[in-house]
Amino acid sequence: MDDRQQTPRKHVFAVNSSPDFLLIIRELLEGEGYAVTTNDFTPNVFTQIVMRQPDALIVDIAPGESTGWDLLRRLHTEAATTNVPLLVTSTSSALLEQAREQATWYGTKRSFLTKPMDLEDLLAIVREMMSGDGVMG
Repeated sequence: MDDRQQTPRKHVFAVNSSPDFLLIIRELLEGEGYAVTTNDFTPNVFTQIVMRQPDALIVDIAPGESTGWDLLRRLHTEAATTNVPLLVTSTSSALLEQAREQATWYGTKRSFLTKPMDLEDLLAIVREMMSGDGVMG
């Protein structure tokens, strides 16, 4: 029996409407040793985020849909989530630019990544989010 105390794994919560994307995120991040929760934009997703208290969030914004934007606004306005590091993803570079312009909504620990993405870039951003160094790219 191993008497060493295990360090709790850092927890990432990813929200996206694509089951395929969420599967890739789960497999990639679990392979790196992170605990991962994935969900689509269900009505109770914010409650689930608060209950699970993740160390970082990945939220997708999609053209023609308001659910990602609505979640981003709520994450920023609620005390339980306002300081959680956030990665915003989208297939639309225009939407990511709009999100960058409104970045003060999301606090200082935020980053943006266009899909499709290089998985090494995604891992680098998640590692940076977990380091707690503040403002990201």
